[in-house]
Amino acid sequence: MDDFRPIMPSLIRLLAGVIVLLVLQSIVLGFPGMTQNIANTSMTMTSVAALTIGLVACVVVLKFGTQLSNAVGEGYRSMRTYAPLLGYFFQIAALWILYTASKDITSSLFTSAPWAYPLTFLVLAIVPTVRVVVNIVHVLEEHGTQKHTL
Repeated sequence: MDDFRPIMPSLIRLLAGVIVLLVLQSIVLGFPGMTQNIANTSMTMTSVAALTIGLVACVVVLKFGTQLSNAVGEGYRSMRTYAPLLGYFFQIAALWILYTASKDITSSLFTSAPWAYPLTFLVLAIVPTVRVVVNIVHVLEEHGTQKHTL
């Protein structure tokens, strides 16, 4: 277990946060009357509760996943180059959670252009993708030039 000591605090925070939110979601969505519509809208209390829990889950995955990727990069020298890729994974996971959590609430807004909702998240996902590719290429080119100069 000593080999995993650098990443254990951030890994435990991430897993505990996700587990607590999954349990909370299953409890809250099981309350009686959650499927009733909110007055004068087509939204239900279930969709509002799912959006709220999804937003919190998005923040938990983004914050603690980023901490985990930083801990991996700092704790394991051989993984330092690929730590941004792990951070990218958590950023995309947070975007996916946000996408699925807000789909029920926003579906009525995109009835005339159903392609606009996924396109919005695709554009949001391009930003971290470009950033991580540029960082990894820069780091790999830096390692290649250091070997040639020796």
